[in-house]
Amino acid sequence: MRASLYDFRDLDLMLKIADEGDDEGWVETRALASSLGVDEAEKLNGLGVRCGWMRRMGLLEFDSQKKLWRLSGSGDRITRAKLRAAASREIEAIPDESLVEVMAHVTSRYRHADPVMGNVLRREFQYGTSPRSRVWNGR
Repeated sequence: MRASLYDFRDLDLMLKIADEGDDEGWVETRALASSLGVDEAEKLNGLGVRCGWMRRMGLLEFDSQKKLWRLSGSGDRITRAKLRAAASREIEAIPDESLVEVMAHVTSRYRHADPVMGNVLRREFQYGTSPRSRVWNGR
């Protein structure tokens, strides 16, 4: 198993970091990799690179002395935001034809959102629509 965007959503990784982190939220790359089933050295390095990208996007923090990762303030807010059951039912009930307007709203939010949120929205769309993604290939 690799650690690319097409293997794990950013949210999957952030939720795993939230679950695996110590009292202050910190987790080592190797422990994170183990919990995800990523254990080969080459793939472990790939996970570190992926986390580095997520740090540059504002989702993670890195302690360079201890070599530990944790959620940033933005990453924490995203992982804590759970879609309420009522809202989920409403979205599922929207007819396919009406989803065009929903997508127009999402893309407007993407354009006007802060850069962190814009990146998360863009990458979630990439994950969900790419034929290379695990959701399409059943990996």
